Amino acid sequence: MKKSVPFSSIMMLGSAMLFVSCGKPEGAGTSTTIAPAAKTILIRMTTPVPPGDDLARICQEGMDKFNTRVNGIYKMQMFPGGQLASLPESLDAIRTGAVEGGVIPLAAFSGTAPEFGLAELPFLYNNGEANAYAVTRFKDAYSKVLREKADQVSLGCIYTGTLNLLSARKPLRTLEDLKGLIVGCDTPSSAALIAALKGSGIVVDFSEDYSNLQKGVINAKTSALQYMLIAKLYEVGKYCTVFHGLGSLYSININADVYDAMPQDARNILNEEMSALAQKLSRYYVTLFYSLVDDLEAKGVEFYYLPAAERDRWKHMAYPRTLAALKKYGDIGASIKRIADEANTRYVYMGLEKQP
Repeated sequence: MKKSVPFSSIMMLGSAMLFVSCGKPEGAGTSTTIAPAAKTILIRMTTPVPPGDDLARICQEGMDKFNTRVNGIYKMQMFPGGQLASLPESLDAIRTGAVEGGVIPLAAFSGTAPEFGLAELPFLYNNGEANAYAVTRFKDAYSKVLREKADQVSLGCIYTGTLNLLSARKPLRTLEDLKGLIVGCDTPSSAALIAALKGSGIVVDFSEDYSNLQKGVINAKTSALQYMLIAKLYEVGKYCTVFHGLGSLYSININADVYDAMPQDARNILNEEMSALAQKLSRYYVTLFYSLVDDLEAKGVEFYYLPAAERDRWKHMAYPRTLAALKKYGDIGASIKRIADEANTRYVYMGLEKQP
């Protein structure tokens, strides 16, 4: 069966059984409901992902579970594709109450709070499994910063994929292969990672990736596998190096005033269902990675899984800056590092296609 290809990792732009629940198991609270209300309060949720994208679709399914349990008092509804607010405006729109909430990539708003980018620092996670395990435990730490800086809280954090390298000219197997290589990047953080690896990372418009690779303007591109399929980059880039260099985090946010005004029982149900949703989506993206490998191999892409010893060489070049950034931001940095370390202990990097 043909799988739909998600958009969500553009903006960071395995086994589902590998996860341990950090709250109640999925669906555990479904027996608790609230008496019906005469009037329904709409909670509009903005997101940059387009209509029909897997992230938007699965989010609405999880929100419908909340809607059912609160018996018409509230209705959470996704408005994908930036219908209510563009990505750059979304954090502020939730802060002011122009929209009640959203599902957004926090690192995109590091200008508002540098702490938002800490969960996507280079080599913070061994692999997607570790990334997913960690981010579903970041909700409380990020809620504190979100309240202080943007008048909102996180109801759950979601993993959407890791960043890897697609090369047009040759396989990238060693640090030496990256020396002087011109690599297109979506964000300053990914460009800084490539620079640390002695490549030449330049921030480019992702909509021009295909032509840039085709014309040789760039020799390689940092990319999630989802985007390689969406943009048909497999037609101009045939070598993918998997090294899980950068992670990802989307957050399910809600305006703090809306959240605080909820009756406690409704708030409890909201936290249960959104936590379960975050875990479900994170498991989904772990599994999706391996499905996309199969899809891209069928398109002629050659995958190279960086051996652990070679990845350690790459990590050695960039990880000291990651440690310095985490230390700089005190308690939240320490919390993120502690959870990431726990995740990495559970899911070691093996340089293999799939974890055993």
